[in-house]
This record gives sequence, C-alpha cells and structure tokens, in this order.
Amino acid sequence: FSTIVSAQSADKAKKIDEFVAPFAKAGQFAGQVVAAENGKIIYEKAFGIANAEYKIPNQSNTRIGIASITKPMTIVIVNRLVEEKKIAPGDKLSKFIPDFPNGDKITIEMIAQHRSGIQHRVMPPEAESVYYTSAEFIEKVKQAKLAFEPGTQRLYSSGGYAVLARVLEIASGKTYQQLLQEYVFAPAGMTDSVNCEGEKIIERRAQDYFLSPEGYVNAPLKDYSFLVGAGSVFSTARDVYRFGEAIIDGKYGAAAKTALVRDTTLSASGSTNAHRSYLEIERDKKYGYAVLSNLSGAFDVISQGVKEILQGKEPTVRNFAVPKIIPNPNKNPAEFLGSYKRADGAEAEVVLKNDFLYASGIKLYPIRPDCFFEYRFFGEVCFTRAETGKIKEIKWKGYN
Repeated sequence: FSTIVSAQSADKAKKIDEFVAPFAKAGQFAGQVVAAENGKIIYEKAFGIANAEYKIPNQSNTRIGIASITKPMTIVIVNRLVEEKKIAPGDKLSKFIPDFPNGDKITIEMIAQHRSGIQHRVMPPEAESVYYTSAEFIEKVKQAKLAFEPGTQRLYSSGGYAVLARVLEIASGKTYQQLLQEYVFAPAGMTDSVNCEGEKIIERRAQDYFLSPEGYVNAPLKDYSFLVGAGSVFSTARDVYRFGEAIIDGKYGAAAKTALVRDTTLSASGSTNAHRSYLEIERDKKYGYAVLSNLSGAFDVISQGVKEILQGKEPTVRNFAVPKIIPNPNKNPAEFLGSYKRADGAEAEVVLKNDFLYASGIKLYPIRPDCFFEYRFFGEVCFTRAETGKIKEIKWKGYN
C-alpha cells in the first residue's frame, strides 16, 4: 500500500501521535496503531512493552493476538470453499462430523451466523491452557449441551467457529494454518500473521498483561488452540489493515465482501485474555485504521480517539485518570455474589477470590461503597440496592 501522504494527512498523523503517546507514557496502552486516509497509510507506530520481564518494547512487527478478528478470516475461507464446491451453506454438520450431537439439525450457515446453539465457551478457564488439536477440541464441544434448538436463536459462539474451522479442514484436506495462508494471508500480502498451534514457537510474540494499581501484571497463560478459527491468529496492526483492505478491494471475492462489509463500513474487533484488536475501514477508503494491544487498559479510548482524528474531529477523551483505589469499604463482600444481567444483555457472574470480587473473570477494585473500578476495559462497576438494602443489579459504565 502507498505511504505518500498530503500535508493534511501529515497533520492528522501528528495529532494521532500526540494523542496516543501520553497514554503509552502513563503505562495505559501497549500495542500498535496503523492509520490510513484515502487508501494511503499515514501513520504506523508501536508503543509500550512486548515483554515486561526483559523490558523488550513492542515494534511494528511484534505479533499480538487479534482474538475475534480471526472469525472474518474464517468467513473468507468458508466463501472460498463454497466457490470451490467443497462445502455448501446448507450442508449439515453431520456430513463432516457424523457423531456430532444434533449434527443433522445444524448447518454450516447456522454456525457461521452464530445460530447453531453451540456454546460460546465449552470448557472451564483452567482447561484453556492445554494444547488441543482441532479434532481433539471437537470432542470437548460434543460434551457441551446446546444452548437452544439449532436455528431458533442467536448466540455469539467461539465454540461454534472452532467447529467450523474443523469442518473446513475436513472438507479441504488441509490444516487451518494452510487454509489461512492460501486464502487469507497470501492474497493480502500478510507476511507477519500466523495461527497459534499450541506448542509451536511464535517468533516476536508479545506477552499479554493486565493493569493493576501496582502496574503491569501477567495475564493467565492460555493455549489459543482452543480458539482455532475463532480467536487463534497472531498478527500486526499493519497486517490486520491489509486484511481489511483486501476485503474492501475484493481480493477475497464478492461473496466475502458482501458478508463482511456492512452499509458503508468494514469493522471487526476482538478481545481475549489481555489482548485487544479493532479494525475499521470505510468502503470508499476515505479513512481506515487498525489498533492492536497486548495490555488491558486504554484500548477503547485509543480506538475512539484515532477514529475521531481521522474524521477531522477532536478526541472526546484526551487523558484518563484512574479513580483512587481504596481499602474495601464493603464489610460483607459475599452479598455481591451471584449472577446479574448487564444493561447490554450480557451475563455477569460475580465471585469472590482471594478477598477480591471478580465479575465475569474481571477483577474489581473498590473505589467507594458499592462501586468498583476494573482495569480491563477502564470501566466503573456499581451495584444498586433495593429498598430492603439487598443488592439487586449491576451497572457497568465504560470510560466514556
């Protein structure tokens, strides 16, 4: 892609750098940013630490997990195999995996559209640090009950996409990595992208970190083979942008473009463990950008601010002051435990571990009675009480 930029674009690039740098300096962002205008890259830079133990900085070619941006890559492969008549949208799952429970009711299209009923996660977190081949992981999915009758509802499902990846392997006779290389990476010129395959070394891979009041802390170790086809790819912001541009330019075919570009914009995002990703490109390529991060924290602030600058606006948030963390003023943490439905419809299971509350696996730090701060998404989590004083609901407010 071209990197010759106008004076106006150069000014936007300068603004992006001046916007992102303070967050990185404050230890609130680590990762990569690529921004483009009128189809030309105007900004590319890496920030923060790839490995805190050795103080190795992120570089433009550092590989960071892109989480669910893997899913549209799987969709590209699906459409290519449909064109080659190796699969069909209406094919039953049982055609490829005969003993899959209710496989005669589940179609390829249902899985791709998150309507199969296959659960999003099919194993406890502690089992996600073990390496599985795609065939081995299917056996785990088989053991999990369907969330609903296939085709009757919609449930976002990484488990479903892992099944879909295995179907693509069976239909093509190739591994998911080979399919990615042939149908996704090579056509777009993605030279720094790779699928996580358990025990194999991924050169230049960034370590994942969470933020805490003390600074960086290690994210739990994960083997992303359990997310094959759903969240298993490690890449760079440059390659992720190339992927988006290839969709817009039709390099993956008209069917993939129709499936992935909504109205005037292509967008995709991902979040797994402590790594985050976001991609957005206007259909006419007036602007586009990709942000990857290996550190939970100000990611959403960065993504929004970069977009606003590219649109000629001032960033809504220029800095973020983390609330003061205090000793827990809540005398009975157990009263917060339970399952809650958030305003966005997501379920939040609150548990107590090592004297800290966790909501959906996210650690909560007290900032005032009944209210907490979480560093993963820079959110404020407050519990409201009924007139009786009993906790009745959870309110999760983002940084903005």
